[in-house]
Amino acid sequence: MRANRYGGALLWLAACGLAAAAARAETQAVARVGSKIEAVTVYADRARVTRTGTVRLTAGLADYAFGGLPGWLDEESLRAALAPAAAGQIADVRVHREYLSQSSDEEVRQAETAAREMEDKIADLQDEFKVQEARARQVEDIKVFAMEKLPKDTAVGNVAVESYGKTVEFVAETLRSIAQKRREIERQIRALQPDREARQRKLGELRQRTRLEQCTVTVAIQSPAAAPARLTLDYMLPGAAWEPVHELRAQGPVPTAVALTDYALVSQTTGEDWLAAELTFSTQSPDEVMRVPELDALRIGAGGPTRLPVQQASSFSLAQRKFAVGNTDWYRWNNPQANVLEFNDNGQRQQVVAARTATLFSELQRRRGTTAHFNGESRPAVRSDGRQARVQIGQLNLAAKPRIVAAPEVSLNAAHTVELTNSGRQPLLPGKVTIFHEGAFLGTTDLGFVAEGEPFTALMGVADRIKLARTLDRRRSALVRGQRTRMQVAFDLTVENLAETPAQVRLLDRVPVSEDKEVRVSGVAIEPDGKPDSKGLITWDLDLKPKERRAFRIAYTLEYPEQTVVEKQQQMLLRAKEAAPAAAPEADIYRQIQDLEATF
Repeated sequence: MRANRYGGALLWLAACGLAAAAARAETQAVARVGSKIEAVTVYADRARVTRTGTVRLTAGLADYAFGGLPGWLDEESLRAALAPAAAGQIADVRVHREYLSQSSDEEVRQAETAAREMEDKIADLQDEFKVQEARARQVEDIKVFAMEKLPKDTAVGNVAVESYGKTVEFVAETLRSIAQKRREIERQIRALQPDREARQRKLGELRQRTRLEQCTVTVAIQSPAAAPARLTLDYMLPGAAWEPVHELRAQGPVPTAVALTDYALVSQTTGEDWLAAELTFSTQSPDEVMRVPELDALRIGAGGPTRLPVQQASSFSLAQRKFAVGNTDWYRWNNPQANVLEFNDNGQRQQVVAARTATLFSELQRRRGTTAHFNGESRPAVRSDGRQARVQIGQLNLAAKPRIVAAPEVSLNAAHTVELTNSGRQPLLPGKVTIFHEGAFLGTTDLGFVAEGEPFTALMGVADRIKLARTLDRRRSALVRGQRTRMQVAFDLTVENLAETPAQVRLLDRVPVSEDKEVRVSGVAIEPDGKPDSKGLITWDLDLKPKERRAFRIAYTLEYPEQTVVEKQQQMLLRAKEAAPAAAPEADIYRQIQDLEATF
């Protein structure tokens, strides 16, 4: 019995000790971390932010808090790290959400009282104004009564001039007094309006705080001894976007080298300014789930799946919803003098860019199996107002082979081009290219994806000294309709160098290639000798002397059932609506046939 009694007492004392320790832990002050954003990785539609701060660790378990973070922080993206690692061990990372203000706060109550007091003053004046209006109506009634009574008194000879004079004077003086009081009341209301608007604005801002959520991330660290350390916090936020653009510069009349500079156009409305942060730009999708490559059994029959699919719900969607609701109010609160309309316009533009680049990067991953990361070569201030900042992410000096390219079927303007090879260590992403030649702006063009070591061609403007012509020779062309339509065509091409210097020109044309047994291509004749490739493309590389003119001819015959072309064209339009990529090569010949028929 004694042992049991002592044992119960010991358990009770232990429980009291644990309760006291818990109470001390709850009342222990949380150390606030003074931090700054040191690095940001920007994705197509979001950003991963890295905050760092120096802390003074205490022996044992203690909490260190990063406060004032936007309420749309993605909780599942949180990562914390401590350096040096020997300084302690991270025991826990917690997120506490709170509103900037409560409706019960004293400041809010005082603002509500002040706004009501002003509303009451203006209401009193408005009531007095109504009283004066009522008095004016009464006086007007007296005036009307007196004027109606005057003819009757005159008829019976009972007219007192002095009495009527006093009545008229009373009416005029009273109306004059009432008008003065009404003007005075209006002046007082106008004088109170600025104060009223200021009090309403302050109350609105304070109420806005009651709807704005912010996050505090608390990191619990178990440390063996007191020591200084560096604490890092990573988290993901919506509200950021970037897109690749390029700038190509060349010197000399016939450039043999070009400088190609790659940029990232970045904008963000995450709620936090990035001031001199290290920037990285990625084409990767953070939502993509990485898995070890595995193969299931290839079962023939009624075999079920060997693995159950894992449903992955993205926590980022919740962060996006919070962002959509509170982002504008957060910006207005932190930037009270800013132009909110401009901020909203920037945000809409940013959403368009984010959608476009997300699709682009997804296609790169699907078609080329490529994701890429680019380091920013500068650290500009990227404010959270949605304005774009241009950050250089690469530069190449490339050997160039100049060439003039002409495809008169597409355009009668020949083009200056340079043939290049990506000799860098990173791919070139699709994007707009701004072209400068000898310092002069020539315009913009587009660049497709170019892998490391891959050749590509860049446009350098119009070759206006090359004259092109492509005409249908109607004497040698005919269209005969019947059960099977027979179309015989012949095209004459001419290329002329109008310059005083030689020119290297690559002339391109084509003949139809049929992959449909109902459509036959025959009688292909090319003068001078040329041989189309498997796609039907014909290439002539010409060295034109000054003022030299060269002529070429292409002829062929098409046979096809008329109904086949109509049906195939309808199928082409249907597939185009469904955006089926495989439909384009098949549809091309039917489009050519219809275009050719239109020339007769």
